Amino acid sequence: MTDQPAAEADQAKFEISFRDFLEGVHPSVQRGVRDVWHTVRYASGGTSRYITVPPLRLHCDECDGEHWFRGQDIQIGDRSGSSIYVNYTCSDCQKQRKIFSLVVTTSDDEYGAAFVYKFGEYPQFGVPVPNKVLRLFDGADAENFKKGRRCESQGLGIGAFAYYRRVVEKHKDDIFNEIIKVCATLGDCEDLIAELEAAKKEKQFTTSVEKIKSGLPQGLLINGHNPLLALHGALSLGLHSETDEDCLQAAKDVRVVLADLVEKMSTLKQDNAELNSAVQRLLKRKAKADPNGA
Repeated sequence: MTDQPAAEADQAKFEISFRDFLEGVHPSVQRGVRDVWHTVRYASGGTSRYITVPPLRLHCDECDGEHWFRGQDIQIGDRSGSSIYVNYTCSDCQKQRKIFSLVVTTSDDEYGAAFVYKFGEYPQFGVPVPNKVLRLFDGADAENFKKGRRCESQGLGIGAFAYYRRVVEKHKDDIFNEIIKVCATLGDCEDLIAELEAAKKEKQFTTSVEKIKSGLPQGLLINGHNPLLALHGALSLGLHSETDEDCLQAAKDVRVVLADLVEKMSTLKQDNAELNSAVQRLLKRKAKADPNGA
């Protein structure tokens, strides 16, 4: 009779799917992974194990966005603990490749579980920093932000957080200026603009955000929440009192929220510019059709 608690404890070792491991776990990490392999039975009675290569949602440089990548299952026979390369190709452009270097130590678990160590991947782990974000910073700090992204990709939380916080603190005025441009474009944001101008006089990003009491325009909110408050919460983390894992999560939060804010600001300015151009063209057309203003 199977010891149920022991069986459940053993299964708990394999807490992540193979797809989630490949997409979301940085290199130099081993995890217990489920759904890694399956058995093929031949008519001769023999069997062989295959690595089950799942479709992945990854960034494609060729397509400049997130797309599906697919590969082919890999026969490993009875080998276990050997290094393998898993090759993927973007399903859309058929040009961009993604390669994972792994060591897969299979088990006899019926769910295809294995211990998987990720040596590395090419292109490197993680989504590149959007150019719209990098344009907020000058050359040296844009490179520092990319260094933070590389630290994050390697699971170096303290390093990633330190780089991100340094750059955001140094360029808080640039972030506020971009929000002011959006407010000026949309109109009816005088109180918020005044608070943003006052906030620029503070030295620290967290202190400056505390000066802003007015809400941001609806189009800049993330699921109804103020992104500046989200950045404030992440950047308030005590670098010397938190674990590397906590710093890693905070660094990721800073990057994701900042990227979303920059994208929303760009979209609002572009949409409003297009709208203004359209209105001007219509007014000119109306003036030509009715020169007397009747």
